[in-house]
Amino acid sequence: AGNLADYEFVDRTGSTVKGSQVDYNGAPTGYTDDPQENIVYVEAHDNQTLFDISQYKHPLDTGMADRVRAQNLGVDYTVLSQGVPFVHAGMELLRSKSLDRNSYDSGDWFNRLDFTGQTNNWAVGLPPKTDNGDNWPLIRPLLANPALKPAPSDIAAANAHMDEMLAIRRSSPLFRLASGEQVSDRLGFHNTGPDQVPGLVVMELADPGRDPLAGGDLDPDVEGLVVLFNATDDAVTHQLTDAKGADMVLHPVQAGSADPVVRSAAFDADTGTFTVPARTTAVFVDVADTEPPVVSAALAPLQVGAKQGTFRVEIDCRDNVTQDCLTEADINGVPVQDGDVVQLVVNPGKQKVQLPKGTGVIRIKAPSFTMTVTCTDEAGNSATVTVKPRFRHPGRPPHH
Repeated sequence: AGNLADYEFVDRTGSTVKGSQVDYNGAPTGYTDDPQENIVYVEAHDNQTLFDISQYKHPLDTGMADRVRAQNLGVDYTVLSQGVPFVHAGMELLRSKSLDRNSYDSGDWFNRLDFTGQTNNWAVGLPPKTDNGDNWPLIRPLLANPALKPAPSDIAAANAHMDEMLAIRRSSPLFRLASGEQVSDRLGFHNTGPDQVPGLVVMELADPGRDPLAGGDLDPDVEGLVVLFNATDDAVTHQLTDAKGADMVLHPVQAGSADPVVRSAAFDADTGTFTVPARTTAVFVDVADTEPPVVSAALAPLQVGAKQGTFRVEIDCRDNVTQDCLTEADINGVPVQDGDVVQLVVNPGKQKVQLPKGTGVIRIKAPSFTMTVTCTDEAGNSATVTVKPRFRHPGRPPHH
């Protein structure tokens, strides 16, 4: 949330707190006013790389594919957070310094970065004693374990994942909110409180469209985004009641991902339930309704002569998502509605309008007539049709 001091969320006890009220070693965790004041990172030049520190923490029987997926989650938290993401060189290549926690004076031997992706520099030697000697008993067996050395295919998978995450961040301005107010208005978290599933972060980014109080529609292609970070060893499901019936789809980048696992992430619109594989971040898009409503309109003849006629206004407006549409119709600027009866009289002079009194018939005199009908759906899409009345051709019998 950009480390915002005033950002409110529900903590593990179920209480609503601000970022400034969360303790971090005696200091407030949230301290910024603006997300651009926050630099987001999970590894830097100090201390071990993310790949190296993770080798201490994973159970020894954790396979390399899962170790890579865990690394990817660190990338995801960094790239999809509000604020300025900072990516340490080589993080996308599983960069290792062979467990050296302070490589400032370690030279190219421990600091090597292989952009060809053939090696990540793991297990090139025991790191210098000065800053690492106390951990040599732990380091030696790890560096000697051949199962902890990633293959070029593992490095390539991590690199492809980074590319996909950067493409997702770039795909929507909702991942790059410009002010603290925007973050507070649009960013929210689910799976909170004492009953939360540990290891699962559910983040929602809302794009409220035409709501002026929330800053308008930032992304015309989406109504919102739901991101689920599943750091657990198992697939998880999470239900959002408000998502029932939503047109949620896996982000196009992930739907065509190089990772077959994330392609299996799914959303059930009937129940509003998301399913996310183990050690996976899944981004779901609430696809914006960009389809205009379908409008049909007619001036149905009731009694028609050569230069005048009585017609019934017939209007039908249907939207592909909802039937709630705003319909505006007029004949030569005179408002009409579905079912109205109008008498149109061809008059070469100035237009004259006689509104209905007791007859219920609108009488309009004008040189020509056009009925214009505009329908607008809840998403702001609109469609307009025009209709002209058909009078009897001279010499033909009147139409009844």
